[in-house]
Amino acid sequence: MERVQAYFINEDDAENVKAKLQKLNVKDLMVERVPEDEHRSIFEMLGDFFINNENDRDMNHLPHVLEFHVSEEDTPRAFAIIKENSGHIHTKKE
Repeated sequence: MERVQAYFINEDDAENVKAKLQKLNVKDLMVERVPEDEHRSIFEMLGDFFINNENDRDMNHLPHVLEFHVSEEDTPRAFAIIKENSGHIHTKKE
């Protein structure tokens, strides 16, 4: 299984994708807010993917990460679901 971290602009987007992924061979699905002290490094990594300016940083636009494990067979479909819902994918082989 592959460990996936998918970043979203807010919790609603992450939870929506979490629900869609449950139809696949996935486990350990968890949505968490990206801690404040990690925001800048995450934004730099993603090229400010989520926030266009500092004024957008409110409770509706705090980045969230959806973490899960997915089978090799379902990885392409999981990635498609994430991308269709404006998520950014980070993976790690385990």
